[in-house]
Amino acid sequence: MKKIIVIGSIAIDNVTYTHNLPVPGMTVYGDSFLSNIGGKGANQACAIKFLGGDVKFYGAVGDDVNGKTVQNYLKSQELQAFLKISHKNTGVANIIVDEQNGENRIVVVPGANMDLNKEDIDKIPFSEADILLLQLENNIDSVEYAIKKVKDAGLLVVLNPAPYHEIPKRVFPLIDYFIPNEHELEQFTPEVNGDYEVRAKALLDQGIKNIIVTLGEKGSYFLNKDEFFLVNPYKVEAIDTTGAGDTFCGAFVTALSKGKSVQESMDFASKASSITVTRKGAIASLPKLNELE
Repeated sequence: MKKIIVIGSIAIDNVTYTHNLPVPGMTVYGDSFLSNIGGKGANQACAIKFLGGDVKFYGAVGDDVNGKTVQNYLKSQELQAFLKISHKNTGVANIIVDEQNGENRIVVVPGANMDLNKEDIDKIPFSEADILLLQLENNIDSVEYAIKKVKDAGLLVVLNPAPYHEIPKRVFPLIDYFIPNEHELEQFTPEVNGDYEVRAKALLDQGIKNIIVTLGEKGSYFLNKDEFFLVNPYKVEAIDTTGAGDTFCGAFVTALSKGKSVQESMDFASKASSITVTRKGAIASLPKLNELE
């Protein structure tokens, strides 16, 4: 089994569940509230851990109460986490979930996540790993630096470009797997008219080796220069889509690390994320390996 490093964000997720998402100028009542550990990096690292992958997580938290809460929680999950202690506050995400369809709206205050710098990246033992998984909730310069550094070391690079942030196109040829959802794909291809297949082809032409577009209830789509295919979804009743994309990315990389094909890995990821959306929370909603076997 190949070894995985995840560099990414970690945050306290404050989640409000309501039957009516507010529009500007409107106040609505929430039905319930949940505060838990999240952040795309931590979510994906935990997904890998829970699904039997060999993973180490690198991130940053503040020297505050939330930071200590995060450290204790990850220790309780037996995740190998190496966290920089920053002078900035631990990241926080405010999430509103529509209980009628599971859709959400999220505002992230990144805090310490933006304090992960090039010097911190240099301390990570990439020579001990085979795959690097990243997102875009950290300093973009540091993300680019990490990608360049690990390609020199021969690692496979998987980038989940979420939340959307412009990244230098010079990085594209260094990315082995690029995993956006439909909205992120549109933001990366504003000059393109067409559906996700047309937009994915446009990104492929810019040097990315393999593109996987997550399509929610429509499944997921794969494209490289040699082939393309659609992987069907697992039909479930969604109550909270928070963490679904993170589950997909973590599960996909886990399956790859165990020698599965791309199509098998996407199917495994689709099955895992279908479980996540039937539960509330982020890390708390991630499935364990025995639930997929």
